Amino acid sequence: MAIEKEIGYLEPGDAFRGWLTGTLADRLPGYDSDIRVYRIEPASHVVCRYEFVDTGVSVIGKFFGAPCGANTRYNPNKAMKNEYNRLRCVSDWIPVPRALAMNRRFHSVLVTGYVPGTSIRELIAAKESLYDPLTDVAHLLRRLHDSTQTFCDREREFAYFHKVLDQNRLSSRRRKRFNRLLGAWWHSTRINRNEGCMAHGDATPANYLYDDRAWAIDFEGARDHAHRIRDPGILAAEIKASIRNARAEDYIGHLLWHYSKSEAEFHSHTTDLPFFMALGYLRITRLPWRAGERDWLLQEAEACLAAGPG
Repeated sequence: MAIEKEIGYLEPGDAFRGWLTGTLADRLPGYDSDIRVYRIEPASHVVCRYEFVDTGVSVIGKFFGAPCGANTRYNPNKAMKNEYNRLRCVSDWIPVPRALAMNRRFHSVLVTGYVPGTSIRELIAAKESLYDPLTDVAHLLRRLHDSTQTFCDREREFAYFHKVLDQNRLSSRRRKRFNRLLGAWWHSTRINRNEGCMAHGDATPANYLYDDRAWAIDFEGARDHAHRIRDPGILAAEIKASIRNARAEDYIGHLLWHYSKSEAEFHSHTTDLPFFMALGYLRITRLPWRAGERDWLLQEAEACLAAGPG
């Protein structure tokens, strides 16, 4: 669960403060009062919220040049520009934080608007009902996918699956089982090339916020030519891994039903879902803080693939 911790203020004369206030000059002309800083963790990069005291205005700074996770082998300026452009693009179709500015001088920072909603992850932890939030998330994902419809790069989807398997460092015996199951999917007619779109990518409960509607955040991992069930499948696996009871199955069915536009489409999506749920479980298995769940997650992933492409 993301936690905000106050770490201080941006001091007058600070170069970053000067640039940041300049980006908001239209909204806060001549602002010279306090800017309170909150660190948001966990995150793959340094992420801070900047509160312009007594104005009701906050913004988020994401510093691509200051990674916190295991992945440090990337171009921070390219990543910064990619997410800026993705947010500007998808804002025509779905609610996302407004991309305000970027600057390579300050650790490749991307500045966006602040969305104060509650994340799906926080709702799960509080044992709140997810039906209304997931209805909105399903509609959000459907608008995103329909608005970016294209062909699905099937080869890349399977290559990514194998990459995630590699990262899990499975035993030779278990890896052979996964390879055999993936082969059955590869030689089937499922994961159709006609079902392509831009995928949100990192479709985790932490990346969907809900107030009176759903918002999507963090488009760093967005991908073109992905399969449209990739996002719902990854989110479904995350929900199942977080709740682990019959209610999780209800939520997953609810998500997919509201994502689909007809009963026939729902049944088709249901057939593709196990492939991407398996991918979702394997993504979670890579995380060191979920090591205690590794056996269960691998069993679930294998069971999903074994359900077969039908």
